[in-house]
Amino acid sequence: MYKIINFLAFIGCIFWLLIEQSPEPVVVLLLTIAGFFRDDVHGIIGKNVFTLTPKNQLIRDLESCRFSFINQEFINPLILDDLSGWLSDTGDQIVSINISESNKSNRYYGEITIEEADGYPTVTSTPRVGWVSYRYIGCSFSGVHIVQIWSNGGGTGVSTNIMLVTLSSDSSFESNGVSYDKKSRYVIKLIGSLPLGDRYQGRINYKFGVLSISPCEGVKSLRKTGAKVVVL
Repeated sequence: MYKIINFLAFIGCIFWLLIEQSPEPVVVLLLTIAGFFRDDVHGIIGKNVFTLTPKNQLIRDLESCRFSFINQEFINPLILDDLSGWLSDTGDQIVSINISESNKSNRYYGEITIEEADGYPTVTSTPRVGWVSYRYIGCSFSGVHIVQIWSNGGGTGVSTNIMLVTLSSDSSFESNGVSYDKKSRYVIKLIGSLPLGDRYQGRINYKFGVLSISPCEGVKSLRKTGAKVVVL
């Protein structure tokens, strides 16, 4: 929609310039051209000039996305586990990962299994030790994806979290030492996480912008009371 409006403004500037040959329509014409190519201008220019992309388009529709939480090709659960960090650490160490290069990499190697259920499937990765699973909950109005994740390091404990992430498409560059090429990539970024404790068993629901978390219904857990969180 933005580019359509910008294109109509561009056509209007052409007619304005034909009617009135003055500096004003020239300036507006240049602005519309810059606006139309804003993603390219602020991305990677040419072969040897590189700049940051200040605004990446968030991916909300998982049905047509190359990598998804709900259908093939599933995002590797070990990527979400890496974003979660270690239990022995506090704060965020890894906040974004390039899914395009990581989804089937050696770093995140593990057998992937899919368990179909009512609603969204449960996706599990089984590396050499332990396992990691996730189940998609929903997407907020602003494009934040909500995912429940279970992580087992090989013992009896199962760390359970709700992760808030975004998916976006941006550009990078790669070089073979001679030439430079622009390359598209899918990026997952950690927005935040809500710890549910060890072996949490309860109901998670997201509806009308409200994330509802019930108390643990099984084994003893840190989550002894329910909670409601607004995620817009």
